[in-house]
Amino acid sequence: MVRKTTNMDETPPSSDPKPDDWRNNLDSDSAEYMLRDFWEKYSRKVKVGVATAGLLMTTMASCYTIPNDSVGIEKTFGRYSGTTKPGLHFLIPMVESVNEVQNQAIFTESFGFRSVKPGVKSEYLGVSEINSGTASKDQLQEIIEGEGLSTDGDLAEKARSILRGEYLMLSGDLNMADVEWIVQYKISDPVAYSFNIRNAKKTLRDVSEAVTRVVVGDASIDEILTTGRADIEIDVKKKLQDKLRMYNTGLEVVLVQLQSSNPPEGVRPSFNAVNSAMQEKQQKINNAMEQYNKEIPKARGDALATIQNAEGYASQRVNNAQGDVARFRQIYAEYKNAPAVTRNRMYLEAMPDILKNSKQIFYLEQGNGNSSLLLKKLDLDGGAK
Repeated sequence: MVRKTTNMDETPPSSDPKPDDWRNNLDSDSAEYMLRDFWEKYSRKVKVGVATAGLLMTTMASCYTIPNDSVGIEKTFGRYSGTTKPGLHFLIPMVESVNEVQNQAIFTESFGFRSVKPGVKSEYLGVSEINSGTASKDQLQEIIEGEGLSTDGDLAEKARSILRGEYLMLSGDLNMADVEWIVQYKISDPVAYSFNIRNAKKTLRDVSEAVTRVVVGDASIDEILTTGRADIEIDVKKKLQDKLRMYNTGLEVVLVQLQSSNPPEGVRPSFNAVNSAMQEKQQKINNAMEQYNKEIPKARGDALATIQNAEGYASQRVNNAQGDVARFRQIYAEYKNAPAVTRNRMYLEAMPDILKNSKQIFYLEQGNGNSSLLLKKLDLDGGAK
């Protein structure tokens, strides 16, 4: 019996197929065959393409641009690492990140109503538009979702309740008033804005509403509706800014403006009637004061002119009298020295003034040879008759 010996160094024939054996074992129309064939032909190009795409994506992820009205807040593993100015910048993907903060823009928040279409011809949405049915479903949902509430149920009633809760306030003299206002603000400290508050918009709205209610609660209804609106705006702006600064929010209040302040809708007609009567009363007072200011100074001027004329006339009369007295004294002194001459001279000086306007002149003349007197007429043209 012959045994076959096997050399241990001899490698037994492998049962694995050669690299090209799969072509013989697979159907040329099968998907696996086509995939293996594609990979053998294009595997190098695919690897290069994937590497290039990865490089491009990495490069794109490491570049970012900050607009002119913003700054970039860079973070490294979530911690603040720097602020970048407008322009092109780079970062390390997966390690660094950046948040864009608009520090040059002015933002506006409305209370008691919403701005639907801001611009030159702004459109607003308030309770009156909701009651009239002109508010769309999307607008109502936006109001409700802005407060973090569910949009299930009656949308109009929910939106109306939200707006009413903002504008309905109690004054210092225990009267109700509907106060609508806006707050314009900007981001003055991007770092504090990014790290110190979680929801800047909600924080601003909550603080603004609280401050406005305090200021309105210290004012009378007349000040809220008429005379004190400007003072309320100034006071709200100051106190709101103090609160935001205390919370280190990084926000700066630019403007607080009361849009409208009215009595509640239920009593508005009666209030308007009273207000109209008060305005009519004030108008009549103003008209009376206008007439007073027109007539009284004129009367005072006329009285002063009359007094001045009288004083002038009195001075003239006194001066004339004093002149006559002085003249009489001079004539009297001459008369005492020569009575006949002075009498004739006075007679002759007086007669022209007496006769200058006379059309007929008569005189007495003593007759010839008797003591009778003759009445004669003086002929102004020819002589005596």
